[in-house]
Amino acid sequence: MTPIKILLALPLLLLILRFVTRLHDKTVYRISLILISAVGIGLILFPDASNVIANALGVGRGTDLVLYVGAVIFFITLLVLYSKLKKIEATQTEIIRQMAIDQSKKPDATA
Repeated sequence: MTPIKILLALPLLLLILRFVTRLHDKTVYRISLILISAVGIGLILFPDASNVIANALGVGRGTDLVLYVGAVIFFITLLVLYSKLKKIEATQTEIIRQMAIDQSKKPDATA
């Protein structure tokens, strides 16, 4: 195993270990992250496999396939995070609105 393979595979192994221990209640996230990391490790250890898969899918090189898949995953992640942010903002607005209504209903003790 070459040093570059170790440098590339080690962070993915650490990612797997981190998510196995921390995401106890989110099985879908845990499995997807472990699967993505395992595929990454497989492509690091067997780089010719990406060329074979790319040729089977009609892409010229394995590097291009990895780039395309990475871009798609990036945009999906971006959309998921955006939707979660919008949900948090809506929840926060509702909480602040309810607090303002509750405070306006209390009698003023200083008057």
